[in-house]
Amino acid sequence: MSQLLDQFNQEYNYLYEHDNVAGYSEAVAWFDANQGKPSVKPHVTALVKERGDFISSDREAAAFAFACETLNIG
Repeated sequence: MSQLLDQFNQEYNYLYEHDNVAGYSEAVAWFDANQGKPSVKPHVTALVKERGDFISSDREAAAFAFACETLNIG
């Protein structure tokens, strides 16, 4: 889990510092479409528990999707 959390934080920080990131809208759409799938949901649940906070913003959703892409999750 720490690897996902670390990657999520890196992605989130990058998105926070940069506007108009390529693939941002697609990443948010991917999160919306896949967050409940059996291959993704356990990772969402674990990350939320680890962070103590829900994924509630588009930036967080995109960061999660980019982290999953980097780590080949889902």
